[in-house]
Amino acid sequence: MLAIIRNSKKTLLIVAAAACPAAASAQMSPQIIDFGQADVSSDTQTLVLVKALPYGQPKPDPLLTAAYTHWKDGWSASVGYMYRWGLTNGDHKWSVGAGAGGNRFVSEDENKSAASLRGQTELSGPAPGGNYYLLAQLSTFRKGAFGLAQYNLADSPLGFEVSHYNETGHHHTTAAVRYNLGSSKWFLRAGAIWAEKDQPFIGVGYNGF
Repeated sequence: MLAIIRNSKKTLLIVAAAACPAAASAQMSPQIIDFGQADVSSDTQTLVLVKALPYGQPKPDPLLTAAYTHWKDGWSASVGYMYRWGLTNGDHKWSVGAGAGGNRFVSEDENKSAASLRGQTELSGPAPGGNYYLLAQLSTFRKGAFGLAQYNLADSPLGFEVSHYNETGHHHTTAAVRYNLGSSKWFLRAGAIWAEKDQPFIGVGYNGF
């Protein structure tokens, strides 16, 4: 276990060092990136980037996304565009979205590239002692489905999240604790992934939303 954590820390330091210039630029010029997250474990490395595209009124803005995951015997990558419609006003914000993407998946058993249709719904607002965020996404590429629940404590740097991902031939569940770095938009996270092989992970991210 200690060896896994040490190896993950080494990888995370490399990722964080590479990300620092981009994140600093993002803080000075928010239009560059709005969300970025990198997670590393003994077998898997994942990077997610999100950019909001100002579209005027009504909000929320459409999203441009990119994701990359590498594991022991394969990798996957995707880019996508998601247009969103706000359904509610007030404290609890509910939106739905629809879009399309390009996808690539490479493993020992499969090598596939295809376009995809995507849909999602988001809900966020205040909760007792803090605030919450819920997200559900579907993709036609390899029948992908993703669900996420986050809870952040008020007046505290701590937050918690649980997510589940399912696609053809694979599924995993992730639980993590987030720690915001002071008043900055940076955060650290650590947790575990339950899949064919359970493993701890650590990560770093930036949230400009």
